[in-house]
Amino acid sequence: MPLSVLIDSDELPLSWTRGSFAVPRLQYVRLPLSRLTWLAYATLPDSSRSAWLHDHRAGQRWLVRGCPEQVARRLAASGWETFRVGIEGVIDLAGDGLQRRSVRKMARAALRFGQVSEIPWSPAAVARLRWLARESRYGQRPQLRYLFRTTFDPETRLFVFSDTAGVWQGAVLLTQPSPTTAVTELMLRRPQAPAGVMEALFSIVSARLLAEGCRNLSLNEVPFHHLDDNLRPIERLITLIGRQMATVYDSEGLYRFKNKFAPVWRPIYLCVQTRLPLLALADLFTVSGCLELAASGLHRRQAA
Repeated sequence: MPLSVLIDSDELPLSWTRGSFAVPRLQYVRLPLSRLTWLAYATLPDSSRSAWLHDHRAGQRWLVRGCPEQVARRLAASGWETFRVGIEGVIDLAGDGLQRRSVRKMARAALRFGQVSEIPWSPAAVARLRWLARESRYGQRPQLRYLFRTTFDPETRLFVFSDTAGVWQGAVLLTQPSPTTAVTELMLRRPQAPAGVMEALFSIVSARLLAEGCRNLSLNEVPFHHLDDNLRPIERLITLIGRQMATVYDSEGLYRFKNKFAPVWRPIYLCVQTRLPLLALADLFTVSGCLELAASGLHRRQAA
């Protein structure tokens, strides 16, 4: 089982984290065509780990995405296949990426109209984040599923930009798999929010994390982008399929936004136990909501 392979790893797949739970909290997704089980993300106990290393789903074949290179190598050593599917941007919080003039200028402009604060977990805060998601730029489109965390859970941290009337205009949801690493899960911004809201959020959040002893902030994945063109055929196929969604999923725009913080880019892998059947790609694009999102874009173009 993946947990037994990852238990001693210094890194975890994206959207995996650790928390004060007695047993792991796992998000399983059964892939109907390939009959693989996608382990989308997990919250692992941060102590007494050996007590829950039991395989209660023996015989299943697993798929894990969002794997950094160290994790992919560990899985490959256990007989898994690994495929590059995107890149992850990681900010050195002690570096100067967030001190760039363009970032500071945008952050200052936004902070004239509101402030950034961390929100404690509560059912009311969960509901307000859902409202903000519906109000965001792409809130009325079909939403992606299982690719990152979208719900404010107790093991996540939520920072919001509130205007002078107290209305949430933007938000960043984080996981923190270790004291020195945080991972961006969700970025939201209302269309009418002041310019620079996201820059203000990342500037304040990063300063807060650095003061707490955190060293790195992951901006999470930009899918279908690579550090070089030396791709295997299946990696080229995944990239080609993904880039057909450019009209409804702007991965190039996502890359440009994240790159303004001068992160270090590193490859991200899709890992599957034994071999990757092509049907698994159809499964992933369907179950994750990518196919529904692409279909909605086609419908809008035909209706225009």
